[in-house]
Amino acid sequence: MSYLTSLANDGVFVSSVVVISGLLIGQIQYRGIKLGTSGTLFTGLLMGMAGFTVPESYFSWNLVIFVVSVGLLSSEDALEVFKRYGLRFIFLGVVATFVGALVTFLLVKVLGGSSMDPLLLAGAYTGALTSSPGLGAALEATGSSPLVTIGYTVTYPFGVVAVVIFIQIAAALFRIDLKEEKARLEGVLSDYKKPPEDESRGSSKSFSLVSLALCITGGIMVGRIGVPLPFIGNFSLGTTGGALVVSLVFGALGRVGPLNMRMDKGILAALRSFSLAYFFATVGLQAGPQVAETFAEYGILLISIGFFAALISELVAFLVGRYLLRLNWILLAGAICGAMTSTPGLGAAIDATGSEDCGAGYGATYPFALLCMVLFTKLLVSTFR
Repeated sequence: MSYLTSLANDGVFVSSVVVISGLLIGQIQYRGIKLGTSGTLFTGLLMGMAGFTVPESYFSWNLVIFVVSVGLLSSEDALEVFKRYGLRFIFLGVVATFVGALVTFLLVKVLGGSSMDPLLLAGAYTGALTSSPGLGAALEATGSSPLVTIGYTVTYPFGVVAVVIFIQIAAALFRIDLKEEKARLEGVLSDYKKPPEDESRGSSKSFSLVSLALCITGGIMVGRIGVPLPFIGNFSLGTTGGALVVSLVFGALGRVGPLNMRMDKGILAALRSFSLAYFFATVGLQAGPQVAETFAEYGILLISIGFFAALISELVAFLVGRYLLRLNWILLAGAICGAMTSTPGLGAAIDATGSEDCGAGYGATYPFALLCMVLFTKLLVSTFR
């Protein structure tokens, strides 16, 4: 019995079991739709509800490695994508975060949650859009109230489920031809790409652990920088936003001093897949117990906010981005997730489209959406106080 207990208490073993089972389930396909890597989220939730857990540090490690890998993979196209579509991405970030806040507000009114503590609802909004930086802003604005964390924890997994499902089925639902979208995007980007003259300078050759670590440390440092803004207060990108910005900038530069930043894409893609699978597993394992407990205590309202605020935000962002702004689906899939500041959504977008260029749309939208997340979180708190 002690042998089994030691296995159950081993975080590496538990998370690996979740990853194995989740990836196997993720390969099950129904009418062209499958969960892919996101399957680890669902098996993680089940095992979390059964009482298994992993150290909290697993979340941060896998998240930052995933974000840096994505940033470096998409950095070559990100600058040109932003030059061409920048204003559209900014608009999309405003739309998605506003709709999420509006749906949260309406659900509270309709389902009779006006008497619920506003701090709990503020946390629910940030969890629905799966925004860790939004959670940080809510905690800062409310004196680190535990109610904010509870609201975030309960709605977060449902927000992740909503974005994963939407990104997976959107192409089939709206009859989007992925091959055609990829070909069109490649045609657009090829007009801006430089000839492969960098090969002589050692770009896209080997993998450098020092370069990867530089992106991680630089991202954490940038993410901690606070900038005072009117009506918002102290604003920072957080670890995720900082790591993304630094890796995109360093990757676009190609070199930082003697360090090569355009590394072997096969290795970066493997790191991205590895870290994403374990990130999803960690999210599920950590959220499982709180979901069951808090659902019994707070009822259907928080679950509704978590799922529907995310789903309606994604749907509106898709309709605006696709039919009003005329964005390519590959970029739009990443931009929708960036508009929600949803790192799990980005993983699902790359998985569903089979294209790393989702990261360019995500990176271009993320910073502006993050600013809006902070603003709308504080507005929700003040509205229900």
